[in-house]
Amino acid sequence: MSHISFAALLALLPFAACDGYDPPPSTSLVQPSDGLWTQNTPVQLQFSEPIATDSLVVTVWPYELDEEGDLRPGTAPLVDGCTVATSPCGTFEMALDDARTELTITVNETFADSEGVPLILEVHAGLRDAAGRTRRVDDWFDFQISPLCGNDPVDIDLQTGVISLTANLQVLPIWLHLYMDMAIDPETGLATVVGSFAKVTEGLPTNYNHPDGFWLPLDVAGWSVTFDGCLIDRKDGTFFFQSDPFDVNITVLNTIPVTLAGFQVQGTLAPGSQVDGRDFASGTLSTTGGSFGDPPNNVDPITSAWDGFSFLADEIPEGLPRTCEADPCAEMDAEGGDCQLPSPWTPGAVCPAEE
Repeated sequence: MSHISFAALLALLPFAACDGYDPPPSTSLVQPSDGLWTQNTPVQLQFSEPIATDSLVVTVWPYELDEEGDLRPGTAPLVDGCTVATSPCGTFEMALDDARTELTITVNETFADSEGVPLILEVHAGLRDAAGRTRRVDDWFDFQISPLCGNDPVDIDLQTGVISLTANLQVLPIWLHLYMDMAIDPETGLATVVGSFAKVTEGLPTNYNHPDGFWLPLDVAGWSVTFDGCLIDRKDGTFFFQSDPFDVNITVLNTIPVTLAGFQVQGTLAPGSQVDGRDFASGTLSTTGGSFGDPPNNVDPITSAWDGFSFLADEIPEGLPRTCEADPCAEMDAEGGDCQLPSPWTPGAVCPAEE
C-alpha cells in the first residue's frame, strides 16, 4: 500500500490547472449517523462519480503500523482483495448501488474477534471511471466495529486511571495529544472522563505517543473538556470503552478556534498488558464535522485511530484536572487556561463517596 507523496501531488498541479481536466474517481468513508459502527451497522463508501464495477477491490487490515505509517512486515489481512463479483468474502458482503457511486458493506460476524480495536479499510489503486481514468494510489480509511455498550458491572483495575491519547486529526491537519482521566462506576460500567490538552516535548516527533514525552500547559494554551461513556467487560482481560458524542470547542496554538462536532472516543483498554506493566488502550475517535478559523472553514468528518498508555503516579503533572477532585479546574483557571468543566463540578456516582 502506498500514500500519495508531496512530489506526486506537485506533479499533478499543472494538470489540475488546465481547463477540462477530469480527475479519476475519489473515495470517501461515510460516517454512521450515531458516530459508530457495530456488526449491525453497514459501512458505506461514497465515490465522486460512477465507477467501473470490476475496478473496485477492498482489503481490511488490522491496525498494525510501524513508525513510518506502513504495515508491519507479516501483517495478515482480515479481508483480502474482496470485489463485488467475489462477494460475499466469508461473511463480508459488498453491494454497489445502481448508480455505481455508493458501496454498502455488511460486515456481519467478520470482525467478531476484532471488535473495539482500530482497523484499516483499503480501496486498492486501480479504481477507474467509465471513461477509463484510473486512480493510481491506494486509499486508506480508519474505522472500527464496536460492541454494543450495556449497563453491566465491570471489575477493572487501571494503574492510575490517567491514560494518554494520541491521534491524527487529519483534516486540520494536526496531531491531538490528551491526558484522559477516567473514573468508572464498577456497578454500572458508566464512566466520566476529563480530557486535557497535552504538548509533546520539543524535539520529539509530532506523533509521539508515550507519556514520558507529554507535558501539561496550564496557561492560555491549556484546555480541558469532559465527556461520559460506558465500559463493557470483554471477558478476556480487556474492556471496551464507548463515549457519548459531544461537541468540542477549543483554540489551537492560542489563536485558531476549532469546533469538532459529534466528537466520540471508542477503544479497548488492556490493563497491565505492556511489558513494563502499563495499561494500553487503542481505538478510533470520530467527528461528524466541524470548523476551524475565523471566519469558520468547514472540515469534513473524521475517523482516526488513536492509542495510549497509562501514566505512572509520578508522571501525572501537578495541576492536571482530575475527575474526582472537588475543583478540578482550580489551577488551570488560575493560570489562564480554558477548563470547560461545569461549575460547581459534580462527577456523580463514578467517584467514590466521601467517608
